[in-house]
Amino acid sequence: YLAGRGLDLAQLGRIPRGLRFHPACFNAEAGIALPAMLAAVQRRGVHIGTHRTWLMQDRGAWTKARVAKPKKVLGRVKGGHIPLWRGASGRPLAEAKTGETVAITEGIEDALTVALHSPEWRVLAAYSIENMAELALPEACLDVVLVFDRDGENPQARQARARAERTLLEQGRSVRPVRPPEGFKDFNDWHQAQLRAGERGVA
Repeated sequence: YLAGRGLDLAQLGRIPRGLRFHPACFNAEAGIALPAMLAAVQRRGVHIGTHRTWLMQDRGAWTKARVAKPKKVLGRVKGGHIPLWRGASGRPLAEAKTGETVAITEGIEDALTVALHSPEWRVLAAYSIENMAELALPEACLDVVLVFDRDGENPQARQARARAERTLLEQGRSVRPVRPPEGFKDFNDWHQAQLRAGERGVA
């Protein structure tokens, strides 16, 4: 599934430890067990929930399952995050070095995209834009990059983005909001387009 999203984790040297695969995870909407990518949601180092992405095979390729909500979170996960990459320090979040850059994305695929392009950064997925302002970051994480999607052009999404920026600034951190170029819904979408252009030999 991740390879189909243009994410070659061999470039990182390993699959992030927070990710797992389950061949038969029950999906209430479908009424049956489906394959799923699982991700641990943590808060202050404690596993508080599990993010599930249900999958299916379509003509030999792995994609998200054809259900209305192929992604769901189990547990009381407000303020939690999915730790996907520790960056240059290699330390757990609680032991982050002072001043290291932390990139926070909305989803897992975007987080892995950022890790591939900037492996020196620590990368977390907030799993929703509304949760970005709720994350409990250690004081050492002073440089924050907020990686926003472009598929939420509505008042609620704008308010959530503004709240995340304001909250982190009020905590005394530097905040850099970034978004993919116009025409791309998220950074993984842009990443895949770059890969396709490279395969066609387009500069």
